Amino acid sequence: MLGKRTVLSLLLILILLGSMLAACGGAEPTEAPEPTAAVEPTEAPEPTEPPAAEMDLLDLVMEAGVLVVSTDPNYAPQSFLNDDGELDGFDVNVAQEVADRMGVDIAFETPDWDMITGGNWGGRWDVSIGSMTPTEQRSEVLWFSEPYYYVPASFAVHKDNTTITSPDDLADANLGLGTATTYEDYLNGILAMLSGEIVYDPPAIGEITAYSTDQEAIQDLALGDGVRLDAVMSAQPTIMGAIEEGVPLKEIGTPAFYEGLVAAFDKSRGPSDKLVAKVSEIFADMHADGTLTDLSMKWFGVDYTTIVAPEEGETPAEEVLFVYEAPNCDYGGEFLKMEAVDDLTVRFTLCAPDVAFPSKAAFSAFAVQSSDYLEATGGGGDLVDNPIGTGPYTMQEWRRGEQLILAKNPDYWGEPGIADTVVFRWSTEGAQRLVELQAGSVDGIDNPSPDDFATIEADANLNLIPREALNIFYLGMNNFFPPFDDEKVRQAVAMGIDRQRIVDNFYPGGSTVASHFTPCAIPGGCEGDEWYEYDVDAARALLAEAGYPDGFSTFINYRDVFRSYLPEPGLVAQDIQAQLKNNLNIDAEIIVMESGEFIDTADAGELEGFHLLGWGADYPDATNFLDFHFGSGASPQFGDGFPDIWDALSRAGSLSVQAERNPIYGEANNLLKQHVPMIPVAHGGSATAWQADVDGAHASPLGNESFKVTDPGGRDTMVWMQNAEPIGLYCADETDGESLRACEQINESLLAYEVGGTAVEPSLAESYEANEDLTVWTFYLRPGVKFHDGSDLDSMDVIMSWVVQWDAEHPLHVGRDGSFTYWPGLFGPFLNAPE
Repeated sequence: MLGKRTVLSLLLILILLGSMLAACGGAEPTEAPEPTAAVEPTEAPEPTEPPAAEMDLLDLVMEAGVLVVSTDPNYAPQSFLNDDGELDGFDVNVAQEVADRMGVDIAFETPDWDMITGGNWGGRWDVSIGSMTPTEQRSEVLWFSEPYYYVPASFAVHKDNTTITSPDDLADANLGLGTATTYEDYLNGILAMLSGEIVYDPPAIGEITAYSTDQEAIQDLALGDGVRLDAVMSAQPTIMGAIEEGVPLKEIGTPAFYEGLVAAFDKSRGPSDKLVAKVSEIFADMHADGTLTDLSMKWFGVDYTTIVAPEEGETPAEEVLFVYEAPNCDYGGEFLKMEAVDDLTVRFTLCAPDVAFPSKAAFSAFAVQSSDYLEATGGGGDLVDNPIGTGPYTMQEWRRGEQLILAKNPDYWGEPGIADTVVFRWSTEGAQRLVELQAGSVDGIDNPSPDDFATIEADANLNLIPREALNIFYLGMNNFFPPFDDEKVRQAVAMGIDRQRIVDNFYPGGSTVASHFTPCAIPGGCEGDEWYEYDVDAARALLAEAGYPDGFSTFINYRDVFRSYLPEPGLVAQDIQAQLKNNLNIDAEIIVMESGEFIDTADAGELEGFHLLGWGADYPDATNFLDFHFGSGASPQFGDGFPDIWDALSRAGSLSVQAERNPIYGEANNLLKQHVPMIPVAHGGSATAWQADVDGAHASPLGNESFKVTDPGGRDTMVWMQNAEPIGLYCADETDGESLRACEQINESLLAYEVGGTAVEPSLAESYEANEDLTVWTFYLRPGVKFHDGSDLDSMDVIMSWVVQWDAEHPLHVGRDGSFTYWPGLFGPFLNAPE
């Protein structure tokens, strides 16, 4: 499989392909690429008298011990002279292979193309191997072999053309093409190729304008829709290469025909039946053993050696702008194929149904980046610190350690933001956030301390907005490190922690003790058995049975950041430390880590002992909680995963009917209780708090408050204070809510969640559809959307934003630290993930 950069760079060397394929050519010789294999031109034997009628040319070649081949060296990469003056290219390699398999030497002649196609070679060469299309006119003077490769011919229009969407719309169009080409013959109804190619009925064309070369026609079409041309016809690689060069074209419809390219033999030379048959036989062998495929990939980057004909009555296969495809689904991930169907259509083909796919497509980790900016930044660097999105606010300045400043996007496609400027500030101290809110220096704060809820509600100048508890706080353990590699130890700890005490002492109203990892408000979340009851005696007995009657020593790791699932991290850590000592005689040293380092170390599976972490819903489906943490693509946060849990989650995630999924989630929850990778403690109630004059203030159950709808009392600037500084702003490679909330003001995804809710609604895609079994999802992009740098959003931006996450070997799979944790957590293993 080839990545985008490889495929597109290889397409560039095909720009001249259409001219050569179109009968006579007409393109100027181009600079040759670096050679990878070469043949020194050699002197051909002197012409001989025509042989006797009974002697075939094959016999003469074998008797002489040399095959003389003609090819025009003006068409890279098929045939050209390299920097050392040596003949090189696809056709040269093919010819050399033919001679080798015949057991003879090879010599080359390099006449002009019209001399080759005109026949009457006078015995100067035996065969032409030079990408010739076999037509009736040429058959008057030449014999032909079976084809050794094929190239499709296609139509294209200007990228801004919205009225011509298929060749059937060309009845009133002015179409340009190269003169005296097979394309012209095709449209005039006189194309008669002789090698069994697929040819479809030509469409009606209003007017045909002939140019010296295909490239001249393409240049005129690029001037604008209808200025000189409405469409062009050329070789598909020529069209795709022009698009990659920046020419504003788009391909329409399916290929008109496939040209089968052949070796040619001079009829005037005398009997050549045996030589024609021998070369065709060798071509067949080279097809069968993969040699021609290898040479095609070597020189073109595309396998042009076969075409797949549709069954009779079927529509020809659809052509798309770009495809990125896994060889098969054996790698274990969710995706089989990603396609840019046209400029405004993208399609994802999955290995199994995914009922939650729209919710995932709305998530900020899968926001659409500019493909040009992805490449310019190398997939990291400024992409992390200075993002360019399509959202209502643009990046203005990030003063690390102080504040993040965003400016209103004046060219936003949707309802513009109200405030001219949005400022992010942060403090880990709930008391400080409240003081700033009371002083009027900030307009809104996240996660006020539970003890301050009553104070805020009593202040007429402030507004407390509760947030639904779609989250989980858990005490994690990593089975990479003893004694947590013993399931009995983990079960003992699960019984020995009084979770109700933690909720009663440190959580605000609206919080609950977790009966399951997933909140019960999430469909399927609370299927299966409830968690262990608090039972110190049973816990001590099980710990002794595991070989630790006197306990052991370990660590408690956490970051000092208030979160909706963990409002008092320091106090909760101390309480757990005390419970471990008093209940189980476990000595646990508390280690406080910097936020980004803590997240990265947890994701890498390097936290020894216990760790305090949690999760807030990104979308309301069990896959967001269970698959991300415990699925086959989850990070090693808890050490080695559990294949029985993987199997249950895979089965549940592939079903579209919730009632059928629920019992399987019950199975998964029971396995979590058995294996105890973590202890679910609480679903934490939380809130946002605002100045009372802020219109549009809200608290999102997903923690993704949208600041474009907030009016800070008519002030030009809205200031928001949250728990911590963003870690990075390329949120494909972040998981903390502080980073995600900032990203969501700058970047947008295909879909979005309603403001303050969980329902999915259109965003960059104005609509979407799925096939019946939910394995093919097609999204139709909103036209006219621009990135903050003024470039247009198109399907390639979407596909490359997803591809660079999907493929672990992609050169742009870089990010901040390269974890891209959400991708495998929600979609299974990366493509090409290292072993």
